[in-house]
Amino acid sequence: MAIDAFPCARGNESCRYAESSHQGKHKNRDKLDGNRVNSKPKVIGITGGISSGKSTIARMLASLGAEVIDADEMCHKLFFTKGIKAKIIERFGNSILDMYGKIDRSRLAEIVFQNKTSLGDLCSILHPIVIEQIRLRIDEIENRRRRKVVVIDAALLEESDLSLLCDYIIFVNTGRDHRVNRSKISRHWQDGELEKRERFQMSLEDKRKKSDYIIDNNFTEENTYRQIKEFWQLYLGKG
Repeated sequence: MAIDAFPCARGNESCRYAESSHQGKHKNRDKLDGNRVNSKPKVIGITGGISSGKSTIARMLASLGAEVIDADEMCHKLFFTKGIKAKIIERFGNSILDMYGKIDRSRLAEIVFQNKTSLGDLCSILHPIVIEQIRLRIDEIENRRRRKVVVIDAALLEESDLSLLCDYIIFVNTGRDHRVNRSKISRHWQDGELEKRERFQMSLEDKRKKSDYIIDNNFTEENTYRQIKEFWQLYLGKG
């Protein structure tokens, strides 16, 4: 693409700067005051397709001073919590356990990505707890005045309603071929696995429409980082 960044879902210049001058589409919070952390931190959600580079975007924002909350890591830790583990086993059976009695996430994924009911059941167990943990984490960051920007890195930002906690949402735009190749390398997925899993998620077009800023992640990391810095300056002020 010829354009490096699409700063809002509608993709035009007037929208780009108009939205940066107010609170965006999401939850209103106090405005930032320069470098001082004397107001509620801005919460940024990152969304996009599978293997689009959301975690890379989160790390880039962290390098500018944001604190990253990894929702997926929180979910994984819940698998080791006795009460949660018991609920998951009760719902999906002992076949999801490995030889050590731990939940095998790959086996669990094979089951839950067969139909929406199974995936919904797993989400109903995990998501309320993760959302509450993230709320508490944001409150802690605010009370300690640790950061002025918080980033939520979550695979199912909209589907889990974590987007309701966000002031702004970034959509990471990455071509399908790039994403398929990345999923094969980093996740060791076979052909068709990415498409299979994305059928259970909100469509990319709907995610794009719900976002405030679009990052084109089809080029170099330097190019992507430049777009991240532009977002930071437009929406968050100089940090």
